[in-house]
Amino acid sequence: MQAEIQRQYDEIIASHYDVDPQSVIGGSLDRALGQIARHGGQQPAWKALDLGVGTGRFLEKLSGWAGPGLEPYGLDLSRRMIDIACRRVADLASAVGDARDVDLHFEGISFDLVCTHFITGFVPVGVLAPKICSRLQEGGLWSFVGGTRAGFPVLQQKAQSRLVRWLFGSKELDVGDLVCNPADEAEVVRILEENGFAVLEAETFRPEVQFRDLDPFLEFAYYGGWLTPFVESIGLHRAGPVVRAVMNALVFPVRDHHSIVLALAQKQ
Repeated sequence: MQAEIQRQYDEIIASHYDVDPQSVIGGSLDRALGQIARHGGQQPAWKALDLGVGTGRFLEKLSGWAGPGLEPYGLDLSRRMIDIACRRVADLASAVGDARDVDLHFEGISFDLVCTHFITGFVPVGVLAPKICSRLQEGGLWSFVGGTRAGFPVLQQKAQSRLVRWLFGSKELDVGDLVCNPADEAEVVRILEENGFAVLEAETFRPEVQFRDLDPFLEFAYYGGWLTPFVESIGLHRAGPVVRAVMNALVFPVRDHHSIVLALAQKQ
């Protein structure tokens, strides 16, 4: 599983990630920064670790708010994503690795802020919580952003339709077989509190997405990284002209929404 995710990000997603065609990433990161600004206060020096740093978009935003006192650290499974982040964020201390193994990286450093943005589809929040708690200073903050299993309900329904399953010879898909997202905001809050955090703020963000036909859908879902495992599991990215024509006539256009939990928690 880890090797497959790494391949997808290195070979498919990294070069397209910052396009963000429906602005779901940017909108979510702006909201996460707003939570930090409301509760974090201006610090003369901040050690911030971004687990799943991606292309460094959030650390760039954070640096603009925190100023020169920010000490940025980033960990990501994808070398190509890290390379982009290092070009974007000055003085980024980076490492390639799995967020599950955060205890193996940046030895001896305790952080004022740890961010996990859109990685709990691959690493369960319950696995991350005790590891993050151990790396934070007392009173340190955890910025959590992650999709839930309620995301993209229209697309989930269409993926289970007889037409799509017939076109691609696919069995009925179970979301839990491909991602490990939490069910909802209540589950996220419960896990944070059970692991020694006080939740300062939490919300569920439901940004709308629209796709006129298959091409913008693939740009968002496959190349943008949102649904890459789903697309590959049924081979939608390899659809020929006949299948594309059928999809465009009978499945699209699609109007849907994501379901994203944003929470800021403090280590007690």
